[in-house]
Amino acid sequence: MSRRVAVVGSTSLQITTPIGAQIVDLIRHMGEDVVLLTRGTGEVEHFIATIAPLLDLRCFSYPSQGGADNWIRDVELVRDADEVIAIVSRADLEGKKETGTLHVIEKALDQGRATRLYTEVDGSLVGVATSD
Repeated sequence: MSRRVAVVGSTSLQITTPIGAQIVDLIRHMGEDVVLLTRGTGEVEHFIATIAPLLDLRCFSYPSQGGADNWIRDVELVRDADEVIAIVSRADLEGKKETGTLHVIEKALDQGRATRLYTEVDGSLVGVATSD
């Protein structure tokens, strides 16, 4: 049986070469049985959808119509995932704005999903929190 991992990212986070390489390494080490789930929005999730087939992984997007539909989509995405990985910008992590990525993290914790949180520090991804 496949393990389903939702990978979401702040739409404000830009993929630099070092961060892109770290995301590739993160995904590459998940194993062959992983199916990636994304919302399909922003650079992080577009990048994941692009690299997944290059790593022989399946990736499915959960698009939405915007507005309240985004919140419903987030709940469904987390419900379908075994684990959630969130890559958030420093601004999002510091609470400077309300974001969908933070909503996904909240829903993952509400639903008891294993969750890993990463952010950018000095041009690199750093793990800042995990829950089992």
